[in-house]
Amino acid sequence: MERQSLQSPGDVAVCGNFTEPGPIEHRPGPERICFVASLASRAELEALLRALLLRPEVRHLVLCGDELEPAGEALLALWREGLDEHGRLPGPRGVLSAELDAASLDTLRRSIRLLDRRGQPLADIARAIPELPILPSVREPQALHAPAPRERKIFSSRATTFPIFSSSVGDAWLQLLNLVLRIGTEKESAGARVAEALNAVVTIDPASTEEDFPDFFDFTREDFERHFSRFEAQDAPAAIAGATMTFGAEGARGRAPAPGLLSATFNVLDGKLLGSFVLDRADIYTDWPLEAMALVRFQHRAAERAGLATGASVFVIHSGHLDDRDWERAWGVLAEFFKRPLPLQVDPAGIFLFGNDGGQARAMLLDHDASAIFWEEAFSDPEDLSWYIVDVMPWLLPQHIRYVGQECAALMRAIRTGECYVQG
Repeated sequence: MERQSLQSPGDVAVCGNFTEPGPIEHRPGPERICFVASLASRAELEALLRALLLRPEVRHLVLCGDELEPAGEALLALWREGLDEHGRLPGPRGVLSAELDAASLDTLRRSIRLLDRRGQPLADIARAIPELPILPSVREPQALHAPAPRERKIFSSRATTFPIFSSSVGDAWLQLLNLVLRIGTEKESAGARVAEALNAVVTIDPASTEEDFPDFFDFTREDFERHFSRFEAQDAPAAIAGATMTFGAEGARGRAPAPGLLSATFNVLDGKLLGSFVLDRADIYTDWPLEAMALVRFQHRAAERAGLATGASVFVIHSGHLDDRDWERAWGVLAEFFKRPLPLQVDPAGIFLFGNDGGQARAMLLDHDASAIFWEEAFSDPEDLSWYIVDVMPWLLPQHIRYVGQECAALMRAIRTGECYVQG
């Protein structure tokens, strides 16, 4: 199991989201500890469960570290309730890999006592471990090996800068998963294989102020509320327009409330508060949806205090990555929930009109009530028309670009065959 230490015949396992487990490892009496495991993601939760099945001598599982992380809540919910009738974690909190079935997990729940010690000093926990009752082993070891990560079919693409537009955090997350899985380059990071997309720019322009909370997230609304509490300590900028909150080692505000967050900048445009959030890195499966929801809410509350409406939230992600242990989960989420095409979104740039003008492909860009023509041009080759629009109008929404390609292809067929062209 990755990121485990102190593997011995002890009867206590320790898990949690902590940077340095030293206070537990180096206290007297470590012979009681079988292993110490990180628990910061769904992949690490599954690795922990496999390790417990393999170690029947473990009778106590101590959960410690950060009390705000959803992985810890998922573990507690699993021990309280087990998997539901559909094999999903309680909550809903998503699914585990198929080999971690209800029967195996119920065996763990019956034989291992789970102790919630989150938020307590690690030194205090270490002192308490020798006082736990010694219990005999009651089951046989069960070896479950993690399945090999599903291979990715990678589409050729540019190596950097990927714009994504959405009206909700949930849909933006699905688009990010699709992006990294399908074009992400592979690299080794901290001994693990990851798929990485560089410089993704995600713009979320919400259709309403209602919070999007889809059931395909691996955390519940209660998990999110606990997580958001760390943002409550951050004060919104006193002067909203152009105000920047800088985080990180050099930032005036010290440790960022979200992993990898470098800065949060706010500006006012047309009576709306816009947010720009720069992240140097983001685990797209585990961290990004949780942090994005928190930052969007933080922006919304800042707008309310300033008496403004909430505008778009822009996330600039220098390195968006997916650990190979999460590829199968990501494919599963996409297969069930990533349904395209979406309903047409009105592009603020305007609307296009296309026509066959005596064998030339003619196009106009008008405002939405057709009262003004912003641009008009005719091309002998419809393909040249489509390239021109894509090259000189990069501000168009992706859906609009797709529509342009569709209509230019129809124009090309009409001109070549002499058929009547009717705009779709």
